[in-house]
Amino acid sequence: MNNDYNIITYSNILSAENYCLLRKSVEFHDIPLSHAKTALVRSDFIVAAYDENKPVGMARLMTDGTQTYVMDVVVLPNYQDKGIGRGLMERIIEFIKSIEYDTMLVNLLTNSDKTGFYEKFGFVETVGMHLWLEKGGEY
Repeated sequence: MNNDYNIITYSNILSAENYCLLRKSVEFHDIPLSHAKTALVRSDFIVAAYDENKPVGMARLMTDGTQTYVMDVVVLPNYQDKGIGRGLMERIIEFIKSIEYDTMLVNLLTNSDKTGFYEKFGFVETVGMHLWLEKGGEY
């Protein structure tokens, strides 16, 4: 870890405001604060990384017991490549392993330039698609 930073701590607490700030830091799709609150409440697991009281990373997941979706894996740009993303993913995987299941499909969406990071955890690249729908909009 770079000596310019304090010891990174991890917590299962993340405010909707900090969730939105972290998303914005990596240019994720902007969502209203009310939607962020709903997303956090409906998450089955949340992990956030802090440098003292400053949120510097997060990840969350949702599961139905047969499939799990890892979402919003974010580390502030100036904190990347310092092991924080690995710390977030290790905690996500530890949580998934604590769920009772016979076989679990773990899904995530990522940009192509990040696939190497997730391959270190055993993820394999597949073909996927997504669609952003706006209320009342066409698709």
